[in-house]
Amino acid sequence: MNQIDEGGWPSFVDNRAKDVYDWGVRRFWLHNPFGTVSGEVMQFDQYLDARDAGLDILTENFSEAWGPVTRGSFGEPVELIAYIGTADPDDDRLQTAFDTGNSARILGTMLACVKPLLMANASIGADAAVKLSDDGPAFHFYKYLESIGIPIYVESRPKQANPDWAEFPVFAVNEWWKRSNPEVHQDAAAWALPNSEMKREVVRWIRDYPGKSTDPAVLEDLIQRTRAALLQGDTIILRTDGLRAAGVPFERLVEGIDEQMGIQTGTSAGSGASQPSSTGSVGQKTRRPVAPSNVSEPDAPPPTVEKTGGRSTEGLQIKPATVNGVQKTKKSKVRRPNARSSRRR
Repeated sequence: MNQIDEGGWPSFVDNRAKDVYDWGVRRFWLHNPFGTVSGEVMQFDQYLDARDAGLDILTENFSEAWGPVTRGSFGEPVELIAYIGTADPDDDRLQTAFDTGNSARILGTMLACVKPLLMANASIGADAAVKLSDDGPAFHFYKYLESIGIPIYVESRPKQANPDWAEFPVFAVNEWWKRSNPEVHQDAAAWALPNSEMKREVVRWIRDYPGKSTDPAVLEDLIQRTRAALLQGDTIILRTDGLRAAGVPFERLVEGIDEQMGIQTGTSAGSGASQPSSTGSVGQKTRRPVAPSNVSEPDAPPPTVEKTGGRSTEGLQIKPATVNGVQKTKKSKVRRPNARSSRRR
């Protein structure tokens, strides 16, 4: 389990993030940066919960530590994606604000929940967002953030009943994503939108690699699964610990991908397709042909509702682009100690 040590976020950035950046990563993914309580769903207001509980080590110096990194202090700017609970209006803190009917208080409460992320120039990942209406307050709040240049990623596969969630980049567990496509598995998720109706980047997490193994066979399987997803035009998140410890260069994950996909080195195809423009318009995800994979995988089990909470993760996200401009990310979760907020739930 990854923990923030007594040095807090500045120590985490200096001692963990820099090594991953030097390996080649340019996109970082933080899972529940302000913690979560075991057995509790991820909270949109986890920053305020941790602050109220006096967990200063999680709440202090976040933007001061990460802001310079996102703006290029390591050498190049990186994208930091902070994955938290979605803005569910049934959450007690949000429900209290919504019950007032005061628009200013509602917006102020929602912005307070993500203030340190905004100050750090971070993107936001929203757990279980697609369970909500695509005409509700959470959807419109995320659209507002996106319109002012803050990228939003939603989990998981959008539903036919609320198809406009496909206007955002989508995040899902890798095996769930593959098994839940109704165009391929008619018995899997008849309620879901198929892959062909995704309008933005698809981010797939290889969750079954815990990150420590340096066994050559394990790492080769990981590399090939990563390459297979890249060749399908998607982004992959995975832990990098074992790869780095074994001396595997970053290039092993991406070499030859552009050539196989017919992308000219030096072009920008796909490198920023998921980002909104400065005017807030939705950038269409670049479509690429599905290439055959040499990865041999067992049939995935029938899909279930996946919750990504309760795990400590550190990993790499790679988006197929040009070889010289490939986008990548580290992913790390911090678990909050089993101390609940002083406010009632």
